[in-house]
Amino acid sequence: MGMLLAQTDKQVFVNNVTFLGNKSIRDKELEKNINLKRSFLFSKTEFDRRILKLDALTIKNYYQSQGFLNTSVRDSFFITLNQADIYFIIFEGKRSFVNRIDINGNNLIPDKTILNFLKLKINKPLNPIALKSNVILIEEKYHRLGKLFAGIKIEKTITDSAYITINIIEGPDVYVQNTYIEGADSSQYLYIKRELTISKNDLYDLDDIQKSQRQLLETGQYSFANIYPVRYMQSDSLVNLVVEVRYFPKREISSEGGFVPIEFGGLTLSGPGAFLQWKNRSLFGSTIRLSTKTSMEIPTEEGLRYPRFSINVNLENQWFMEVRFPTKVQSLYEVYKKYGASDKPSIQRYGFNWSTINRLSETSFIEFGMRWEKFNQQDGGSKDVEQRMISLKTKLDYTDHPVYPTRGVVFTGDIFSVGGPLGGNREYQKVDAGVHLFLPFPRKTVFAGRIKYGMIFNWKKEYNQFEEVLFEKFYLGGTKTLRGWKALQFPKTQSVSNIFRNGKEIRFLTNGELRFPIMGPIGGEIFVDGGQLWNYNQRVNLKNLLWDAGAGITYSSPFGPMRLEYAYQIDDPKKWEVLLDVLYAF
Repeated sequence: MGMLLAQTDKQVFVNNVTFLGNKSIRDKELEKNINLKRSFLFSKTEFDRRILKLDALTIKNYYQSQGFLNTSVRDSFFITLNQADIYFIIFEGKRSFVNRIDINGNNLIPDKTILNFLKLKINKPLNPIALKSNVILIEEKYHRLGKLFAGIKIEKTITDSAYITINIIEGPDVYVQNTYIEGADSSQYLYIKRELTISKNDLYDLDDIQKSQRQLLETGQYSFANIYPVRYMQSDSLVNLVVEVRYFPKREISSEGGFVPIEFGGLTLSGPGAFLQWKNRSLFGSTIRLSTKTSMEIPTEEGLRYPRFSINVNLENQWFMEVRFPTKVQSLYEVYKKYGASDKPSIQRYGFNWSTINRLSETSFIEFGMRWEKFNQQDGGSKDVEQRMISLKTKLDYTDHPVYPTRGVVFTGDIFSVGGPLGGNREYQKVDAGVHLFLPFPRKTVFAGRIKYGMIFNWKKEYNQFEEVLFEKFYLGGTKTLRGWKALQFPKTQSVSNIFRNGKEIRFLTNGELRFPIMGPIGGEIFVDGGQLWNYNQRVNLKNLLWDAGAGITYSSPFGPMRLEYAYQIDDPKKWEVLLDVLYAF
């Protein structure tokens, strides 16, 4: 049912949403589940009748998930002066509670685990949606235990209360017989089979199947990899595995432009950039990948806005001496300007990197590496810098999205050892750890928080002469840390020659922000940043933290969220910054 009053051809936005008849569930709880939101401050939702119907169905499904099995929902709307008032008329019906649960036939999975998967609990409302959709979780659990053909049947008897019977036939253990490969040249079968962590006579295990698929994709040879079982000659205990792959082009030239991450010594910046890359994914018919990449970037941070030109040559392979040992060897050459030194000659950086990375998931990894690099300063008065280091980097990502996270946590930890047996101009150790937390709130609002703590050990005063090139000490300020200060200019503005004075051996940083949608791809954020730097011989005191606050507009672009932000220093609001960056600050 709907009514239009004095409507024009202009866009219609939702003005208000009213729920009628909802005695058991509050309005705020229902609002979380619908797409057509009422107007709030700068947030407006365009009215769409199709979405209105979907929202009514969503409300009905939500009621059913809360035990109201016979709920019906009608929708209605009135449009006046290009504003829509929406009404949902709800007939709740009777609520059903679980009175009894019987589970039969399960020997390998405890009753408690099954009930948790199905969200079943005595004297709690029956959730038929979870009961139906979460059966697959139990099946996957059995597939990890070799019970590929387990059968699960759920019976419901509903009177004044619900009686649930779960009958399980676990079936025999299932083993792998043969493996067949589709979509690949026979000459490549060996390379594919060595990525498989499951082979003939092994007990079928879904974890091994998923790990094998991930390892196939990590080789960089295939754009698609899928492994699925086929029953062997009608046997209940044997399956064949079919490995289906599709190749990337073996050789290709690609180019791309946009906002990119930029490495600047120990800093991570961002700015507009473009690159041209050539790849050979199968060097001499093997799985060794060779690539060359030429790029140019311009950081957005003040004092660093000079073009940076670089050339990289990379060799990558997942295997070494018949052992799976993901390895990357890189040679690099780069030309760039010092901080705030547009009138000075460029610095030439060249070096060699070796690293091995163990991917725990698509976004989590442990990486070990060694680096040698030399910085050739051409201004005549500065000494060249040679640096050699060993590094260990870790990232454990438990969020729901790598670019737009709404819930979860990320742990990071980096350890660097510079010099020592490797030689070079400096010898010190650096540790940096952090945790990021993301919590969802109503109306698609997300709270994001971060805490980072880092320390440098055995730093010597004479190392400071290299800081305007390397920036390996801890600095704050700019779009990624304390947004109320310019990059590298925390706690106070320094000249180019004295910029190293802002760098310290200990850093504490904390950030918190609310991210919320406004309209379409446009969003907003409100944030607070706090941090401080200390020398190694100073006492760390969190009461000394300096703070900034601000707000910004975000745009969901193909490159990730683009941010235009305003931030001011809380102790001195007259000092403020306007910042432009891509991707969230953390």
